Amino acid sequence: MKSHRALPSLRAPSIPARARLACLLAIVAAIGCYSAASANDARNAVDDTPNGQFTLGERPFTASSSWNTPIASNATFEKIGWPAGARFGVAWSSYSPAIHVSSASDPAVSVEHPASWGRPAGTLKIRIPASANGATGTDGELLVIDGDTVHNFWQFKRLSTETATAQSYAATNLVTGDGWGRRSPFLGAGIVAAGSSQLAGLLVEAETDRGDIAHALQIAIDAAYAKPGRVGEAINGDGRKPDGLVQEGERLAIPASVTMPRGLSPLGQKVFRAYQVYGAFVIDVAGGVTNLRAQANAYDQMTIMALQRDLARISPLLQRVGQQNDANP
Repeated sequence: MKSHRALPSLRAPSIPARARLACLLAIVAAIGCYSAASANDARNAVDDTPNGQFTLGERPFTASSSWNTPIASNATFEKIGWPAGARFGVAWSSYSPAIHVSSASDPAVSVEHPASWGRPAGTLKIRIPASANGATGTDGELLVIDGDTVHNFWQFKRLSTETATAQSYAATNLVTGDGWGRRSPFLGAGIVAAGSSQLAGLLVEAETDRGDIAHALQIAIDAAYAKPGRVGEAINGDGRKPDGLVQEGERLAIPASVTMPRGLSPLGQKVFRAYQVYGAFVIDVAGGVTNLRAQANAYDQMTIMALQRDLARISPLLQRVGQQNDANP
């Protein structure tokens, strides 16, 4: 595998509000949104037998999930009005998670975490490869697939072969789940601001090697353009700009009538087609750039650099998909 040397233009600083969000969600968990007894019972043993048949490279989540549902042919679109100086790219060498698949030969790791996303504080025991650690950057994201469950950690720090800490944790089922969190009782599927799984909409090399992308993508919007509140299936939001352009949970897409720009890389062409067929959900914020996210322990630098150039041309074509409902301040 080629070196994942950081590309300076791809870095997106973490947003300080994320720390405040973690504290708020800890309070929510503490008042009883989740059964601590049943949770701890389920987490006290390491299961060496896979729980399901999910294989990395397959499309995750139910077929009926909005992540996997094409945009309606009669959908309406509204121009966003991206500023002339808006930056677009892809997070890969930092601020984007690696994906690891548990196996019986991996060390059993005790991951201590506080209450967050509707789950109580506790210690999760899970098999994680010895080389796995949080992503470069202050968010330190990590995804671990164990059977049919994807575990999502924020600020994951490996302390030893068999111990680690994370400052936030959530998980969801890859086969029966829809990739989104639950509002009541409150329960996150992942650690991004919208409460969705960080695997939902992530660029995964095993998927893109197979062919076209058959689901919506995830977007971390430049914090300067993120309005407060949430819409759609987001269970949370951390936008802070009342005069912003979009809210977390909104679906963006490129209308089918728009012609693909010439000269895109193979991966850029797949992203463009996914933008038209499935669109992208705004699920997080980033500093100074609007990013897709790509699997950190996959792809190579030339592929990502080409995609970075492509996104500067195609992401500004994104528009808001109309008829969004269920807005919440």
